[in-house]
Amino acid sequence: MPPLRIVTLSLLLSPLGQAEEPPAHLGPITGIVTHGDHIYSVSQAGIFREAKRLAKPPFRVMSMAGAPRKNAGPLLLLGGGQPAASGEIAAIDPAKGTLAKLPLGDDLVYSVAVSPDGKTAAAAMADGRVLTFDFPGLAPKSVAESNRHRAIVRAVAFSPDGQWLASAGLDGLVLLTPRNPKAKPVVLADHSAGVESLAFAPDSGQLASGSRDGRVRLHSIEGRLLRTFQGVGEPPDATGFGQAPRVLCLDWSEAGLIGGTSSGYVFRLPSGQGDWQPLHRVKTGPVYSLGQTPGQIVAGKTGQVFKLAESAE
Repeated sequence: MPPLRIVTLSLLLSPLGQAEEPPAHLGPITGIVTHGDHIYSVSQAGIFREAKRLAKPPFRVMSMAGAPRKNAGPLLLLGGGQPAASGEIAAIDPAKGTLAKLPLGDDLVYSVAVSPDGKTAAAAMADGRVLTFDFPGLAPKSVAESNRHRAIVRAVAFSPDGQWLASAGLDGLVLLTPRNPKAKPVVLADHSAGVESLAFAPDSGQLASGSRDGRVRLHSIEGRLLRTFQGVGEPPDATGFGQAPRVLCLDWSEAGLIGGTSSGYVFRLPSGQGDWQPLHRVKTGPVYSLGQTPGQIVAGKTGQVFKLAESAE
């Protein structure tokens, strides 16, 4: 693969309220949604489309997901709240503002996802619950417990065919919950550390899960372990005695499976033989979120969104 070139988006480091300089991202970029050529990102400072702030989040945002619409920008789902105080979700139309807001618990919502048809959404709860609800209405009566972990749920994801809802917990389990109530759930218990991230293959046939011990495991949708990548995110001079990198985010598109780590790596995993491939390293901190658009990778770190584009060099 040709080397990649990094392009930094201009998110100006100015205090909020100064009219002569636009507001900038503040803190970790906890969610990225791509829609055509547009890039939506979120941090404590707000929801941005490219460098323009569209709205201020109604709470501390831990995750963002999007539902595409024809001839319009995506509807956005935010999840977050306040640690040990509240867990909240909100549906946002970037052009019109907040459509609906709903409290879900007394601790954080760590992750959210929207089904492919855009009618159902899911939330990963700090108390171990995996909740589903109507989207974008967020009707309180539509909230249902889909599954439950024995620890914090860190990630949720719908399969592209809409048949499965996956959840990842710090109990080391990945739960595959069928959307068809007649089908049986699948429990993936191969991880030996808490699981942080999930991504389905575009054809819904495989699921990737990233953990707190620098491992990414690939399973078939039936639950068979296909492959384990180890040492993901470890720098070349790692001694093996320090804390293993956490695989904080994964994204799987037709272009391939990529991820980001607490050690600052953006990486790619091969579809065939081979080891994990580092694409770029952010030496100033973790890579919290990822997205892919045609020909480029979009990644979020602290205070900044950046792009990795294929280079002809």
